[in-house]
Amino acid sequence: MGGMPGAPVPLGTAASKAPPFALPGEHFAAALVFLALGAAGLIAVAPELASGFYSSQRVIGVAHLFTLGWITTSIMGALYQFLPVALGEPIRSVRIAHATFWLYVPGLAAFIAGLLTGASAVMLIGAVLFGTGVLLFAGNLGATLRRSTKRDVTWWALTAAAVFLVITLALGVALAGNLRWGYLGAARFGAVGVHLHVAIAGWVLLVMVGVAHRLLPMFLLSHGAGEGFAKAAVALLAAGAGVLAFLHHAPPLVSRWIPGVLLAGGLLCFLEQARRFYRRRHRPALDPGMRLAAAGLGLLGTAIAFAGPVVVGVASAPVSTAYILAVVLGISLFIAAHYYKIVPFLVWYHRFGPLAGKRPVPKVSELYASRTATIAGALLLLGAIGLTAAVALGAAGFARAAAFVLAAGVAAEVLQMLQLARTRA
Repeated sequence: MGGMPGAPVPLGTAASKAPPFALPGEHFAAALVFLALGAAGLIAVAPELASGFYSSQRVIGVAHLFTLGWITTSIMGALYQFLPVALGEPIRSVRIAHATFWLYVPGLAAFIAGLLTGASAVMLIGAVLFGTGVLLFAGNLGATLRRSTKRDVTWWALTAAAVFLVITLALGVALAGNLRWGYLGAARFGAVGVHLHVAIAGWVLLVMVGVAHRLLPMFLLSHGAGEGFAKAAVALLAAGAGVLAFLHHAPPLVSRWIPGVLLAGGLLCFLEQARRFYRRRHRPALDPGMRLAAAGLGLLGTAIAFAGPVVVGVASAPVSTAYILAVVLGISLFIAAHYYKIVPFLVWYHRFGPLAGKRPVPKVSELYASRTATIAGALLLLGAIGLTAAVALGAAGFARAAAFVLAAGVAAEVLQMLQLARTRA
């Protein structure tokens, strides 16, 4: 038996440019820890979410476990593996990439611990460490993009995302300072919204568009879907995040309506591009990872239904919180889905690849139990939908129950990833 390529792995001439296994591996391991902590945190703060207390420090701390811990750490690890294949260039400096990890992850952990406990000194030290890590990562990524001769959708999406990552950090520094000195006053609620949307649309969604433009056709064996909607998604998301970042003090037409329309349009274009990839696939049966990815995109799409009242300013606090949850959890499910594609191949490539042709080796899909992955995906989806709905309705008890279901799905996937990491030839 032989494992067939099914993930963004180094093949052919890109093999020599692949990063050491430890680089993406350490990021994925840390990200999964953040995911597990975030899932536990959702159980703890579910009643606050259902009451619409999205600006409490406990809720903000849990939110950062997902956005900076789970999502951003996963993106960093995935990009290190993805760049040689997509752009033909490895990350500019592996040494700086490792240094970034050891600044970013402990720093973020300290920042969140300080945020949750009210220890401002710990929070400040953590912010300095992980902020330095973000700057190093953005610089390393920028140097890599500069060396690439490809100027396709992926390149433009990642270039814009790197810029908005730095802008997100600057906005976050302003918010962190406000926790200590309170200079934003009542404007802090609007500032939180700007920070969140620039981070999600300008950083995370742009990376998702750029990476999914290469990965979804690869995983689905999809051809002929075009790239027009992906190009539109990049342009609209970048424009919306830019207007929001630099003109959020302008009148509502400019500060709310225009970025709202641009960002919603960008998300819709991304979802349409993904739909076309799924529709034109030559692999009729979806594996657990691609089913979960579709579910995550579907949940992300439901956020648009909540977005209208939020932009208009008539949404209740629970509905506004449900909107944020739909976005963050939809992205989280999409990323969790790709762990079932990327991690098995990395393990196969590094531990069984050298043996291929010399002795029988398992297929990539045989390195984990598909049935367990399906159950994990179902729990993740049910928990995410249930939690979003319960929060929108202000049902604290149901919100906590759904958070437990989500946490069970997280636990199942984390355990599978741990088992995969321990697989030996």
